[in-house]
Amino acid sequence: MSLSSRDGVAAPADVLATVLGLLADVTGREARTLHPWQPFPEIGLDSLLGTEFVATVNARFGTAIKSAAVLDHPSLEAFALYVARETRCAAAPAPVTAPAAPPCRPLPSADELREELAQVLACDPWDLDPYTAFSDLGVDARAGAEFMRAVNRQYGLRERAVVLHDHPDLTALAAHLATA
Repeated sequence: MSLSSRDGVAAPADVLATVLGLLADVTGREARTLHPWQPFPEIGLDSLLGTEFVATVNARFGTAIKSAAVLDHPSLEAFALYVARETRCAAAPAPVTAPAAPPCRPLPSADELREELAQVLACDPWDLDPYTAFSDLGVDARAGAEFMRAVNRQYGLRERAVVLHDHPDLTALAAHLATA
């Protein structure tokens, strides 16, 4: 069974349901409040959350979809159809395998976070002042999502990229992670 899209082509219902659940998780909304035909901006999917959403979809389906795909497929039903085509699945998404548990490590300091961010930005860690706002360091939505994925993987955390809005520099982020 599938949900029919406006052009008569349908996304498999299980792909649509999975993508809907991932979108609900990323946006912090209840899945029942999301409508497949509703444009992403109306749902609250901005560039940062869009990048995080696509990264989550890629992790779930084993795809390499670019973040800009949410612009080309601006609703849940259109995006789910695109995901189904990318995974070449007609009925079921790829099975989920649990990621290996990261080694138990102490939470990161501002200096350790600086090392992670320097790798993402491809610069020298000492070029990054831990008190300078992420936006002033050149951290955009893509880099922010990539940075938080690296931090989460390295330290066994589950922080979302939007945490960078509330904790806008390396020092503030390190303090937040110490209490999370």
